Amino acid sequence: AINTTTPDTTLTINGLSFYTLYFFNVSVVTGEGTSPFADPIGQRTSEDAPSPPLNVIAYNISSTLFMISWQPPQTPNGIIRGYQVNYFAPGGPIETIETTSTSTLLTGLSSHTTYTIFVRARTVVLGSSSTLVMTNTNEDGSCNSNQFLCKNGRCINSSNVCNYNNDCGDNS
Repeated sequence: AINTTTPDTTLTINGLSFYTLYFFNVSVVTGEGTSPFADPIGQRTSEDAPSPPLNVIAYNISSTLFMISWQPPQTPNGIIRGYQVNYFAPGGPIETIETTSTSTLLTGLSSHTTYTIFVRARTVVLGSSSTLVMTNTNEDGSCNSNQFLCKNGRCINSSNVCNYNNDCGDNS
């Protein structure tokens, strides 16, 4: 709570959190005394850029298709209006897909190619990038020599097999 006295009819309060509802009430102080407080008035602060999406995962579905999934940002700083999924191959342009979901398919990829993927959340402001995820397209139903092929077709690092974390996402 802030309790302040000012001779002005306006007051600026700094250090408030983004997209947070605050309540204010006012009383008047004169030489005669202090009035009762007026009814509280609620005011929400502005939205800002969200923190990065969390836990971005790329599932290799086929030699030309990835399923990308992620979790919403820890600090949304407003209403999440959508996500921007960005991906590129070495030397290639950055491709972008807009979605309101927390997963999407990347189609039309080149086989046997390493792609770098990152996701950004959007309120009224575009947020910062998630951690970069690098993954390869493979032949349908195959993984690299250092990977394990899950029942759902996803390839994971062999070092993650039997670590009790369900890295495949299908309990295989």
